[in-house]
Amino acid sequence: MNKSPIFAVLLVALLQQPPVFAEPTELIPKSSDKQSEISQVEDQAVDQNGTQKSTNTEQNLRAQIKARESTQISSEMSGRISQLKIRDGERFTTGQVLVGFHCSLEEAQLSKAKATLEKKRKTHEVNLKLEKLDSISTLQIAVSKAEEEEAKADVRVSEAMLERCTIKAPFSGKVVEVTARAYQSVREGDPLLEIINEKNLEVEFIAPSRALPQLKSGNTFKVTLDETAKTYKAEIIRLGGRVDPVSQTIKVYGRITDNPAELLPGMSGAIQLTPFE
Repeated sequence: MNKSPIFAVLLVALLQQPPVFAEPTELIPKSSDKQSEISQVEDQAVDQNGTQKSTNTEQNLRAQIKARESTQISSEMSGRISQLKIRDGERFTTGQVLVGFHCSLEEAQLSKAKATLEKKRKTHEVNLKLEKLDSISTLQIAVSKAEEEEAKADVRVSEAMLERCTIKAPFSGKVVEVTARAYQSVREGDPLLEIINEKNLEVEFIAPSRALPQLKSGNTFKVTLDETAKTYKAEIIRLGGRVDPVSQTIKVYGRITDNPAELLPGMSGAIQLTPFE
């Protein structure tokens, strides 16, 4: 019997069958996947707890030292500066001349007004003497009196114009900034210098409205300034006029009780509303 055809048929049938491959084994067990998911959930819980904790933590309040008396001096007239010797950082006293203007025209107008007043006064005096002699009418006397009063008003106007030629310090303090120079021509309203009273300082900060029970006038608190790295005792002197409905905050004003000389406007630091020990 010839076995070649049978062998050929078996060989063809064997080649037509699809190969069978073993399924790859999993590199990570299912139990490891579950453990990873549990760890992720725990991490999320820790993050949520941490966020909640930081949210509940009271935010640090920031304060700034400000001068209660401060102003920017502006020119009340158009003219040329003739006197401006004070410089940034220098001190001055109440009534001291800070800025002077070249005012020859105003001085001449005042002299003319005074001369006119003297003439009107003498005219009225003569008319009063003539009245005793019945040599003048009542109308003429009334007119001369009115002219004298008009001349007095002109003198007051000229004096007021001349007063604008010198700017005097409204309070004692220190110059913060000088924006003009001597012999410079300025217009009415131009800024000249900024001044403050650095001896009269207050602490200003914004506090949450929920802290209102602690924000009564006279209550003490701590303020630690960044510039001096020192903690000072302070007390509340007044509150702002309203609570901001959006941020739910209110402005608080206080003063440092000892008010040392090292304090300057513009310093800032942290506030603690707990009583000062």
